[in-house]
Amino acid sequence: MLHRSVLLGGWLLLISPSLKSEELPPPTSPSGLSEADQEKIKKVVQEHFNSVVLVEGDQSAGSGFVAHADGKTWVYTAAHVFCGNKKLSLATADGRKLKKFGSFQASRDADLVRIELLDEFDSKVEIGDPGVAQVQDPLLAVGNSGGAGVLTVLSGQILSLGPAQMEVSAGVIQGNSGGPIFSGESGEAIGVVTHLVAAREDLWAKDTDFSEVRRFATRLDRAIEWDEMPIGRFLSEKSRLDEFNRNTQVLFALSALDPGQAGLRLNTRVSEEGPTLLSILSENEDKRVVSELIEMNRSLGERSLRTSESDLKKRFSRFYSTALRDLNKDRKDLQPEGFSGYNRASARNALEWRDDAVQRLERVSSAIR
Repeated sequence: MLHRSVLLGGWLLLISPSLKSEELPPPTSPSGLSEADQEKIKKVVQEHFNSVVLVEGDQSAGSGFVAHADGKTWVYTAAHVFCGNKKLSLATADGRKLKKFGSFQASRDADLVRIELLDEFDSKVEIGDPGVAQVQDPLLAVGNSGGAGVLTVLSGQILSLGPAQMEVSAGVIQGNSGGPIFSGESGEAIGVVTHLVAAREDLWAKDTDFSEVRRFATRLDRAIEWDEMPIGRFLSEKSRLDEFNRNTQVLFALSALDPGQAGLRLNTRVSEEGPTLLSILSENEDKRVVSELIEMNRSLGERSLRTSESDLKKRFSRFYSTALRDLNKDRKDLQPEGFSGYNRASARNALEWRDDAVQRLERVSSAIR
């Protein structure tokens, strides 16, 4: 028999699919919520537990939930839960797979996406009205804590609010990302779990709340601007940036080479605490310019490549020109404006790093001509 596992205040309960949602026990209250607040949260659990989904991808696992907004039914989650995956599976705790989807939208300014759900789904979740969240309000977080494939139920309070974020006391961890923050007052979805901030260890944070891990969610009770795009394009953004940055790293490594008759000193580091040239080149042997460089270096080390200092410089100058042409041809295809809001800043940073790497290598190439 399949069971649902729900973590309630440290107790792991196995819940049979035959158990009705109104029979779900309330979560315990580690933050000292009043009995009245606990009763409100119990009602939210009963009404909304089945609207939360587990998100499983080939690169990550997280959470999401089904809600009504703008006249449609959507699955909401954090952008980073979807991003980078080639395959995704969305399912409820009782094993129901969600399969039919429509338009995909990404927030312009937050770690937040939603995809239209075309499957029949009886969800009572509504998005909170603007400004409904208030500091010290009771809340409920439900999600795939630790990516363990079970939904946990965690209660808490809103600790602080910003224009686009809220800080919560509920003990969410990795895997809760993308899961809902339900208002303990109204049961509306008021946030989506996004990230944790590590405890501070500096003198100023000692003996304060900031010496503990802090937990944050994107606010839903605000006006959100959405960009609609093909989900395939969104999912591929991370791999595109990763490959672009791999080429940039190789260009940085090439700019740090010190060619000599005995070969290259590959134990040099690109930066003070960065990787060695050897590690960068070894990780990118699949690139033609890198394999050619490694072969050239092997020949120099074995003295099978006999050349004068002047000819060696000319050889490396030509090699640098080839590397610049081959490794920098992807620059014209990386347009930050074409990326989702979540990845746009990363795309801009990637271009800045690339320009720096190209300038360095061009200076080195000019110097040895």
